Amino acid sequence: MIPPLRELLQARWPALRPGRPAPARAIVAGVDRSPAAKVTLVFFDQAGELAAIAKVARSAVSEPALEQEHEALTHLWSLGGGAPSVRRQVPQPLLLERVAGRLALVVSPLAGRPMTAAYYTPGHVADQATVAADFTLAATWLRAFQTETATPLQPFDPNQLDRWVGQVIRDYRAQVGWSATEEKLFTEVNTRAEALLGLPLPTAAIHGDYWMGNLLVDPSGQLRGVIDWERGRREGPCLLDIYKFPTSYGLYLDRAYPSGVVPGHPDRQRWQTRWPHLGDWLHLAGFGYTYYGDGWFPQQIRSFIISHLDALSVPHAANAVFFPLFLAEQALLPGHPKTRAANRAMLHAFGEDPTGTWLWTSG
Repeated sequence: MIPPLRELLQARWPALRPGRPAPARAIVAGVDRSPAAKVTLVFFDQAGELAAIAKVARSAVSEPALEQEHEALTHLWSLGGGAPSVRRQVPQPLLLERVAGRLALVVSPLAGRPMTAAYYTPGHVADQATVAADFTLAATWLRAFQTETATPLQPFDPNQLDRWVGQVIRDYRAQVGWSATEEKLFTEVNTRAEALLGLPLPTAAIHGDYWMGNLLVDPSGQLRGVIDWERGRREGPCLLDIYKFPTSYGLYLDRAYPSGVVPGHPDRQRWQTRWPHLGDWLHLAGFGYTYYGDGWFPQQIRSFIISHLDALSVPHAANAVFFPLFLAEQALLPGHPKTRAANRAMLHAFGEDPTGTWLWTSG
């Protein structure tokens, strides 16, 4: 796959990236294991500098994600000078072509390493100041991005109610499953969503997977890139991106600690046995600690979300609508069946005890 794609890039390079050295060689940087698997290739120029990043579909199943990412990136880069957060930290789409029978998406490279590299280092998540710096970095870019890509503010109307709430619930029921827990939860979610009708809820471009692994950070701690836009959308409710970062950050606090005991987070331990009937997914403890627990970290999560809502002038009561919908959308994502079951377990945990968290009761 590398030779024909390299030849195509070299032939078109003067038009794709004028004045920049053309790709000369490439390495395979990663292969994911999901049913919609893709291969990621990193191209370098003759001097060994990054030239381009390519994602290649391994089957027809993985092609829609590449098409969606290309559409999202093309839209964002069409905004021109109105979105500095895009020009500085979002990869530019270069081409979407079928090469040697496989669909390939090629984008410009961005410097930095994933935030997860430091996050998974022992001691990182135990330090309150270090964690706060990660959240500040994520919040600062996301607020700028949402401000710059915002659509004109309109009152929340019945059409949005059906698209943002009703359709998600219908898709979840058809594709994921249904039980008395979901019935009760989503009936109340719909009631609370109807109470928001007429209120202005901001919409903006959506990343769709705004977690630590997709944020590139340089050695000085500056955010250099936001990658992997396969779940990107031109517009949607801003809250969906707000929840992804803190949820992901809280789930995997124990990655650097095989014992499951995470320094600096004593309250996390009691959530390891909170929902045994929901399966053996270890990270459910992180979910419970993040949104139901006590201590500086759950407070950091609450501050991140509430301050973001306040900056957007979103009523806190919207959490009770859009957080369950966020969990439902996570369960709807294509991927390994175990991943879907884990995401459904989070929604069940929330649905069994919604009043135990400020997300349900605030506002």
